[in-house]
Amino acid sequence: MTRPIAFLFVLGMGLTATAGSGQAPAQAPLKLFINEVQPSVMSSPQYCTLVFADHRFHSERADIKRGRDTDRTVYEGQLSDSDWNALVAVIDSQDFRDLKVPRTVPPLVMQDTHPYTISVARDKNFQNMEFLDNKSLKPYGAQVKPLLQWWKVLRGQRTPVSSASPDARCALDSTHAIYSQ
Repeated sequence: MTRPIAFLFVLGMGLTATAGSGQAPAQAPLKLFINEVQPSVMSSPQYCTLVFADHRFHSERADIKRGRDTDRTVYEGQLSDSDWNALVAVIDSQDFRDLKVPRTVPPLVMQDTHPYTISVARDKNFQNMEFLDNKSLKPYGAQVKPLLQWWKVLRGQRTPVSSASPDARCALDSTHAIYSQ
């Protein structure tokens, strides 16, 4: 059973290495931001990962119920050389770099949502992509799926829980049911 979910996405994604409260200043610039909210009937798992240029990563997993966190866990670590090289091979490939996902204004109510947000640092700007559902991701699947597969492998690794605070870039915004930057 799928319930319609009402939400708005913040279209301006000016990501910086430090933004908002609830996070310590990062010493290395942000290389990658990736966020997913998986569809579910009762509560939806949210996954968010920030990867920094010094190979550090900050990941969060939250259970979202009625637009609010019911549980949020933080994981931090250092990418191995092989994990870093695999990531860079994907996001620096010419096919991925050339990817242009047009911004759209999402409807206020949608069914079958499965949103992904991806931002990759490119010189002084970010390559931003938003996919509201699997249908909107499909035309870009060949370029984006290697990154999503890399991320799934990273999330499957045994990383100890961190005592670090949640990063504000991963948190839900009370005025937007999915996320905001």
